[in-house]
Amino acid sequence: MALMLVAARYGFHRDEFYFIEGGRHPDWAQPDNPILVPLLATAWHDLVGGNLILFRILPALAAAGTILTAAATARQLGGTARQQTLTALVTALSSFPMAVGHLFSISTFDLLLTAAVIMLLLRALRTPDQLPGWLLLGVIAGVALEVKVLPALVLACCLAGLLIIGPRAPLARPGPWLAAGIALLLAAPNLIWQAVHGFPMREIAANIAAGGSVSSADRIMIVPLHLLLIGPLLAVLAIAGLVATFALRRLHDHRWLALAYALMLIMVVVTGGKPYYLAGFFPVALGLGVLALSDWLTRIAWRRVLAITLLVIFAVPTAIFSLPLAPPGSPVFQVATAVNPDAAETVGWDGFTETAVRLAREQPDASMILTANYGEAGSLARARRLDLATPAGPAGALPPVYSGHNAFGEWGPPPESVRTALVIGDFDEADLDRWFGRCTLLLRYASPPGVDNEEDGAPFRLCAEPRGSWADLWPDVRHLG
Repeated sequence: MALMLVAARYGFHRDEFYFIEGGRHPDWAQPDNPILVPLLATAWHDLVGGNLILFRILPALAAAGTILTAAATARQLGGTARQQTLTALVTALSSFPMAVGHLFSISTFDLLLTAAVIMLLLRALRTPDQLPGWLLLGVIAGVALEVKVLPALVLACCLAGLLIIGPRAPLARPGPWLAAGIALLLAAPNLIWQAVHGFPMREIAANIAAGGSVSSADRIMIVPLHLLLIGPLLAVLAIAGLVATFALRRLHDHRWLALAYALMLIMVVVTGGKPYYLAGFFPVALGLGVLALSDWLTRIAWRRVLAITLLVIFAVPTAIFSLPLAPPGSPVFQVATAVNPDAAETVGWDGFTETAVRLAREQPDASMILTANYGEAGSLARARRLDLATPAGPAGALPPVYSGHNAFGEWGPPPESVRTALVIGDFDEADLDRWFGRCTLLLRYASPPGVDNEEDGAPFRLCAEPRGSWADLWPDVRHLG
């Protein structure tokens, strides 16, 4: 309910525009992601008529599913009904589920499915001879891998933890291998597509490691930032839970989870991944923390009061930083977007679209739009399809939209008849000189005051006289990142 109350705040995120357009180009996969979420985004967007509030229902339901999965995880860990409820509560109040529950993003569904995979793995290990549990694990893992490849790394770390610490006996039974086979079969479309196309995801991963994404982080910052995604107070609870698997005898059977978490953290730091890649482990880490500390905290009245007070105090800044609550451009907004930069990427798209519509009307010779990134292309493609009304006129007046960025590069090149283009975004001047005979700067877009995002200062140019056919130029236009 809380997520739906703020569903219409700010606007669509750049990734949401990208996914909505991605589902209109069905394929086995895309360069940067499997195809499941784009297909779902397009279908749901069209079903609800493009309404932002209704579009955000599915992410909110996924976030609710993550909270229920956290409770189920505590149950598989041996938690009581009260401990299951507490685990659900602290998961709901942690930063990352709250933030991604507001957006129709791959991370939203990846969090739910990865948490479910870990919960089902715990369940299957408790009854290793019962094949239905392993089969269900294989199906959910396969679906998770059609959302994001990250669950494969999570499962690999879990396998390493089981092999090193145990229990190893269940791995000698047929169940785990059937589960692995089912998951691999369901993940095959994406894996085959990546193989046929030379594994473009490797280049994207390298770009992320080099800081090419809004949510990229320096390796030295991954450890503190991933804890911040749990929440300052709740991170202490999660760490305590992981350590408790070695300190408390009743949690010894779950030591492999602490090792799997540590291995995943090391892998993310070494490869330069994003801090949120650990998020699938958050519910189980919080569940372990609740099992380890809840009795101690609730045994004496003053401890209960202190725990509740701290939880309430820390819940307020967590909500401000995770949800679109502060007025755009305000000092609180600027602090919040410094912590959660994705929030800034949901502000200013109406003005961006209006600017593109106005310039397209003023430059009738421009027979296409070429953008630097998929967010710009996705926003204008959606506006053009819906013929959205803006102060500058209906967006249907926009010419066809192209971009070389990620999956958009797969959907080009433009027709050879295009001789003049409205070129939008932060292109390198040398690249434009290679592609066009002349380019004229029309203006630079300004995001709303106090909003620092990728579109702030984006140039709008009129470029003409392409230096060759688009079929020849397009490989140079295309880029991954």
